[in-house]
This record gives sequence, structure tokens and C-alpha cells, in this order.
Amino acid sequence: MSALTHAECFQLVGSPERGRRGLVSIDGRPPVALACVVLDSGQLLIPTGTDRTLVRAAAGRPVSVEFIHHDHGGRGWWISGMGLARPMGYADRPHPLPRTTVTSAMTSPFANGIVVDVARLTGRRDLD
Repeated sequence: MSALTHAECFQLVGSPERGRRGLVSIDGRPPVALACVVLDSGQLLIPTGTDRTLVRAAAGRPVSVEFIHHDHGGRGWWISGMGLARPMGYADRPHPLPRTTVTSAMTSPFANGIVVDVARLTGRRDLD
């Protein structure tokens, strides 16, 4: 196992495309698999489309995220972090809007959402 830096974690979560499914827990509640988009600012955007339920539940609350990836060779990585959620504003929307596989099934994915100001991401890479 090899430890990953904060910058390496953001690079892995944001590749090969800016979006990835992650396990998101709001204020200690059970985690839910949600689409997450890595912003150039180093924040995570969790788009919710036309549904504002997550926005109301998460605003101003602590959020933990976890990402797990396994490649075809049996190698992989695990990344987790914590941050504070706030409602997504117009200025938070990525320009141009990314076409990611995690948001492709959503109607108007960037109409609503939350931004997670991540305090720190930590992770490890499996070298076996």
C-alpha cells in the first residue's frame, strides 16, 4: 500500500473524466452513492438535477465522501475526505458543463446541487 497526497487524491478522483460515483454521507447519516464532479477549484460538486431534497438536507452540514476504484489488473485505490456542504450557486457550475457518464442519465443535472468544500482528501493505492 502506498499513501496518496491530497493533490494525488483529487487527480485520481477527477480522472479519466471529471465525474465519478462516490459514497456520500451527510452529517453522519448512512452513505448514499451519488454522482460527484471535481471542480477546478479543488471542490466537489454533487449535482441533484431538479430535486432540492439533498440541498436542503446538506446545507451547512459536514459531509464525508469515499471513492473506491479497482482496475482490471486487480490494482486499485481508496480515497476518503470530509468537508462542509453549501448550496451550489450559478458561479459554481463548471463551464463548459462536463459530459460525464455519472450525470448522463440525469435531467438538467446542474440545475441544483451542493458544493463540498473539502478540508482534506486522504487515500492509499494498492501496489500489489
